Amino acid sequence: MTESENQGSGRGRRTALLAAALAFVGILFLPTPEGMDPRGMRALAVTVAMAILWVTEALPIPVTSLLPVLAFPLMGVLSSAEVTAKYANDLIYLFFGGFFLALTLERWNVHRRIALLVVSAFGSKPRAVILGIMVAVAGLSMWISNTATALMMLPICLALADQLKDCGASKEDVDRFATALLLGTAYAANIGGMGTPIGTGPNGIFMAFFESAAQPSFAQWMMFAIPLVVVFVAAAWFLLTGVLFKFAPEVGFGERDYVRAKLRDMGRLSPQERATLAVFCLTVLLWVTRRDLDLGGFRIPGWLSGLDALGMTWTKMLRERFIGDSAVSILAVILLCVIRVGPKRQPLADWSIGARVPWGMLLLLGGGFAIAGSFGVGGEEGLSLSAYCGAKLGALGEANPLFVLPSIALSVSVLTEFTSNTATTSVMIPLLAEVGSAETSRLLCLTATLSASCAFMFPVATPPNAIVFASGRLRIKTMMKAGIGLNLVGAILIPICVWFLARLFLPPLN
Repeated sequence: MTESENQGSGRGRRTALLAAALAFVGILFLPTPEGMDPRGMRALAVTVAMAILWVTEALPIPVTSLLPVLAFPLMGVLSSAEVTAKYANDLIYLFFGGFFLALTLERWNVHRRIALLVVSAFGSKPRAVILGIMVAVAGLSMWISNTATALMMLPICLALADQLKDCGASKEDVDRFATALLLGTAYAANIGGMGTPIGTGPNGIFMAFFESAAQPSFAQWMMFAIPLVVVFVAAAWFLLTGVLFKFAPEVGFGERDYVRAKLRDMGRLSPQERATLAVFCLTVLLWVTRRDLDLGGFRIPGWLSGLDALGMTWTKMLRERFIGDSAVSILAVILLCVIRVGPKRQPLADWSIGARVPWGMLLLLGGGFAIAGSFGVGGEEGLSLSAYCGAKLGALGEANPLFVLPSIALSVSVLTEFTSNTATTSVMIPLLAEVGSAETSRLLCLTATLSASCAFMFPVATPPNAIVFASGRLRIKTMMKAGIGLNLVGAILIPICVWFLARLFLPPLN
């Protein structure tokens, strides 16, 4: 880098730091809106400053992510104990275990074998491979956690990028492919969760709220939501591969015979590969089957219910509140460190892999949890920031529904970029349920529920975003550029789906 470029970079950093400071101070000096808790404005000031620093990378991203630990206690938003607890959220351990498992797959080259199988199945062109991965991810996310799906696919995506490099593609083409594939994986995981009532937390909140008022069945939900998922995934794929990241016709993975030859060259699965793949499959199976799977009148018991059947009655009380997917992730870590195979009886993994886990990304995720917690702070002095924003959005219900639905969709998708989508839905649905007629309020609630899954702009917005960002192949600016376009697509598609399909397939209100 030349001296002038260094100076420019320094000037850019100073400008970003100044902009963050001015935004912070400016918001603090704004009058607190009537009815809002003053702590909400302080939380907003910190959040906007952090967003500027994240986007510009004026400070290292993990350092910016730690600012709530200092700022929120000093400003009386959250205590030190409360804010630091957000950095030990159980999802942090879910991610840690997932990253550890992904790195172990990489250690024994399992990810490369899977990548070659994907190329062999979907074709040799980058656009076809990206579409195949997105379809698979969206389909899986309808039934299992989008977090678990993204964790499963991350090592496969990275292996596909490495495979394209091995096929002679330029560094620019490899970087372009990796970016489009990783973003497509995250976005497809978020979109796929809309397809079933169990696909994501907000869907379950909607179902629970309308339990006594013509709750849609599993099949009814899928009839209006699956078309949305199909069109949304296709739109995301076209945006990524047809607009933002185009590929020259000659770029590809080679002929299928070449790919199959590479698979033959890898030989048979080694004992380490088989054992690591077995732990991987077991982890996925435990993630999928932890809870009972309700298929609309037909229930498949989960393994926690199986513990109940064996007479372990203590699990009935503990299973929903105490046993989460993070426990499965840590089980995978323990198994990988305990199991020894091969002639030298070496463990599948050791702590050298733990040292390679992207700890900075875990801090980034903790910073997002801290922001989400601050948005829910309210009390006698007024509504929390989330509740206040929800109340303002609820006032839109007096306008024409054809205007209100896109407004709700866009507003919720922006709000959930900084807050938990489950928390946002929990606040929004009770407020929107009081707006307008019963039918109108249900359409508003459904729009908010689906839009809560449309967090595409920031790594902290949703777990799949954070997971693919942890690969080190993406920049926040790139994610924002693609995410803004996809948020606008969602603000159009979701209202159309709700207005036409939901009104057609949802049961009538009593």
